[in-house]
Amino acid sequence: MVKVKLAKDTLAIASAARLPAGAFQFSFPFTPGATCTALAATNPALPLTNWNELGGATELSPGQFQFTDPEAANRSQRFYGVRVTP
Repeated sequence: MVKVKLAKDTLAIASAARLPAGAFQFSFPFTPGATCTALAATNPALPLTNWNELGGATELSPGQFQFTDPEAANRSQRFYGVRVTP
């Protein structure tokens, strides 16, 4: 489970799975309408400025977000994070 402490909300991964073609998908609840960007790194100890921005998470329904990383099939190990833009 990944947790990021924010000013008023706590972001926590609700579900995560490797899809049949090798992509990795995770979902999480957060404030409806927020702009959430998925990040990845091979070393979780790196400063966030060194993490790669993968793209925006999709809000499937109010407050329910999902991100799919199709490149995960080509990676032996990857750590994920989410940045929220106010």
